Amino acid sequence: MNSANRATKSDIEKWLEHFLVKENVQNFHVNISGSSEKGDNYLGDITFVEISGKTETETKNYSLVIKCGKKSSQLRDIIPIRSVFENEIYFYTKVLPVFMEFQREKGVKDPFSNVPKCYDAFIMDDMEVLILENVKNGGFSLHDRCNSMNKEHILEVVQTYGKFHAISFALRDQKPQLFKSLSKELRDILKLMEESMKVNEDINLYKDIITLARERNEHEIVEKTELLHKKSKKYNEITDPTDPFAVILHGDCWNNNFMFKYKDDKKMQLTKVCLLDFQISRLASPVYDLSYFLFTCLSKEDTERFDEFVGAYYESLSNFLKELGSDPEKVFPYEELMNQWKRFALFGLVMLPAIARICVSEQDEVSDLAEVAESDQDITETFTKTVKNRNKYAERTLPIMKLAIKKGFI
Repeated sequence: MNSANRATKSDIEKWLEHFLVKENVQNFHVNISGSSEKGDNYLGDITFVEISGKTETETKNYSLVIKCGKKSSQLRDIIPIRSVFENEIYFYTKVLPVFMEFQREKGVKDPFSNVPKCYDAFIMDDMEVLILENVKNGGFSLHDRCNSMNKEHILEVVQTYGKFHAISFALRDQKPQLFKSLSKELRDILKLMEESMKVNEDINLYKDIITLARERNEHEIVEKTELLHKKSKKYNEITDPTDPFAVILHGDCWNNNFMFKYKDDKKMQLTKVCLLDFQISRLASPVYDLSYFLFTCLSKEDTERFDEFVGAYYESLSNFLKELGSDPEKVFPYEELMNQWKRFALFGLVMLPAIARICVSEQDEVSDLAEVAESDQDITETFTKTVKNRNKYAERTLPIMKLAIKKGFI
């Protein structure tokens, strides 16, 4: 990518000064320890920095992640990057503080706190900036995107989503006006992106899945996936923020937006997950988070445990709702969760082809959207081109299609 499009050290120091003034830190030193690689973050750039500075009484050290929007004017002409970052800034500065305060009011012993600390977030000099805690220094690490998550990781995430979603349900139940005012400011970024990108309707997201299924004589998958292709063109139309069971979502639930902490160096005993990236957080069914996550992260073997994972999610949600002072049978009965799966599972199936493609791509196949935009290529082709490792792609997609057919989601 054109280096002129990346944040410079001067940019970063200016942004950090904005934050460090609040911390009463002076005479600080900035060490840039790394940055995101191509394809790690499609709409923004990530820079890892270590800071040492002094207040009047002590020396302070910070390990931070600086997240900023991509500078490319060509990319910004195609994708509403400003709106994307405004949405995430709103989540960190408005939504999350309310969630944390509500849990404190309720005296929750083990609150939902599975997000990085946000030190600052602002728009300055026509650039969007978030300054976040680098949780890697706290022992968290990414799961390898090339491999599906195992049962332990899946359970940890769905149980965490149970707690996260429970806060929305309890707020709507107990403080409906607060919840209404809080959630209405979140924007449906995916709809905005669809409108701005003017997606070519002739593109078939599922062409590779259909080809692979046909080669393996999986005739039902071929038939159902062709039907799914037709339905998928209207996937944004099924979003219903007025639904009484809509919650504030995580939004972007693929492998690289989770970091995990373990008890041991061999990563055998998982203790906690941290959720990253709230750029497409919005008000919609909890099944938007669940279907996106499960359909893009489940292994073939664990598709058989689908009901177990959904049950674990609901148990976590129910227990946390009770702790927050609401009745799960009243605010979100299990039968309604099943109904929501029938209505909204389409979303996860729409995300599957592109996300699976990213997960199995080799490094030389990964695209940088700014480079694509600046070369006047069609951005949508980035998410539809055939990958080299077709067998791996089949392993990540065909079992999910079988699961969706079995459950009647298509």
